[in-house]
Amino acid sequence: MEEKVIEIDLKALVNIFRKRWAWIATSTIAGFLILLMVSLFMLPRKYTSSVSLYVNNLTSVSLTGDVNINDINASQKLVDTYIVILQDDDVLQQVADQLSTPMTARELSGVISMQSVNQTEVLQISAETVSPELSAEICNTLAEVAPSVLQRVVKAGSVEVIGSAKAPQNASSPNVKLNSLLGALIGLALSIGASIIIYLLDNTVKGEEDLKARLDVPVLGEIPSFDNAVTRREHNVQSK
Repeated sequence: MEEKVIEIDLKALVNIFRKRWAWIATSTIAGFLILLMVSLFMLPRKYTSSVSLYVNNLTSVSLTGDVNINDINASQKLVDTYIVILQDDDVLQQVADQLSTPMTARELSGVISMQSVNQTEVLQISAETVSPELSAEICNTLAEVAPSVLQRVVKAGSVEVIGSAKAPQNASSPNVKLNSLLGALIGLALSIGASIIIYLLDNTVKGEEDLKARLDVPVLGEIPSFDNAVTRREHNVQSK
């Protein structure tokens, strides 16, 4: 069973894109404006605050003041351990109970994130909520609870809070510029895709070469179209 091969004439496609440039441009602009409006007026504003903790291994500094590379590696591994401990529901509930805004451990888990900063001994805790003050409060409260909890559970190493979380002035999401650009790209892709589909579904014969390609039969002759010639002649007569 022979498979039907669909041939795409790039020159014909370029001509189609040229004819439909206004429609393609309109679709691109429409996609840009739609996601711009959605980002500005429909998506909620969220604010991200963060605080950093330095994880220190108890044996990381020798009597001579030199730092052992093995102890640095141990501190870096402790960061991953501390993240697991601090994400426990009991720990998060302890933090939630101290917040000014009532939250559950599950809700708190959905707004915080923890990670090692560039694979170092620094643990960064971030919170993203619709309130800049609440985001900062969550980070600072978790930073206050963390040292005692980690010392009780791990019984090795320590953490030092680096500064404190501040209420952010600007929203971290949605990213209006990125969303608008994405909308423009979607509109452009859809309009180009629709143009290609229309081209592939168009089965009209437009000339001798098209007829040969579709029917695979010899063409004895071609009757030219006189409509345009007659129209031009009449126009010239009227102009005179």
